[in-house]
Amino acid sequence: MLARSLPALLLLITTACGADEQPPLIVGEVALPLQRFELTPAEYAQVQRARMWALDECMTRFGIDLSLPAAKQARPVRSAALVGHLRDREPERHGYRGPVGYQDDLFTAAARGVTKAVEVPAPYVPVFDGTVEQYGGRLVPPDGCDGEVKRRLDAGAGHLRDSLGDKRVVPSSTFTLIEQEALARVERDDRYRAAQTRWSDCMDRAGYHYATTADAEGDPRWATSVSITAVEPERDVTAEEIATATADTRCRDEVRLPGTALRLHTEFQEKLIADRFTALVQAKQLLDAQLHNSALIGSG
Repeated sequence: MLARSLPALLLLITTACGADEQPPLIVGEVALPLQRFELTPAEYAQVQRARMWALDECMTRFGIDLSLPAAKQARPVRSAALVGHLRDREPERHGYRGPVGYQDDLFTAAARGVTKAVEVPAPYVPVFDGTVEQYGGRLVPPDGCDGEVKRRLDAGAGHLRDSLGDKRVVPSSTFTLIEQEALARVERDDRYRAAQTRWSDCMDRAGYHYATTADAEGDPRWATSVSITAVEPERDVTAEEIATATADTRCRDEVRLPGTALRLHTEFQEKLIADRFTALVQAKQLLDAQLHNSALIGSG
């Protein structure tokens, strides 16, 4: 649970410090407006478990045994990462990677409760997506097992999916698009760019030379490509990465970069929410229906 509500946190930021002077953020205090339309991490995990159960049940009818990813409740790390808050990664010990499981939690949060993407071997794709009418002498459901799972989860609210046009089983495209557009606006904003310049100057004084925080975090000496279908193996973190991440965190706090980013993300998300309110309400209603229906799947 958040130590302060989002309105209280924003009030603290704007009244105590002014527009260009943000207080350091505390782990656990990062919340963004879009979250009020989404399920909680525990609720997303419940829906994804029902999704995997229903998908396995359908594919098994055709003699297909898929290796499906696990569903789990992710730690609340996504918003902090979005605004560039590094403290919850414990950079003095773990560098940019974070403690064991942190990167998996980032993926799980972005994927809304599932640890990896569903991977279907090529011979079984027609059953999964319904591009054949029969398989092994059995009728394939319309739009395949994927379509059947959507209909079971969406029961009573399928018209909302039609309105949204979201093809993801657990609908999140509306949230993702708003989040990405808000991020693009933040990165173009002069207030954010000025904070990045102050951060770069701070890093220069510490002996590290990067133009932006993304350059430091994405340094090829420690940045890795993450698979969406295989669990990423943990790796050793070098002393050089730890030293850089520690200096980076100190400089972000010194120039109040995460606080500035939080304020701007909040500002732009609220504007986009106002513009797309109907779609967000529909997405929330569909998710609520899926949460209700997920409790019924596999219970019999």
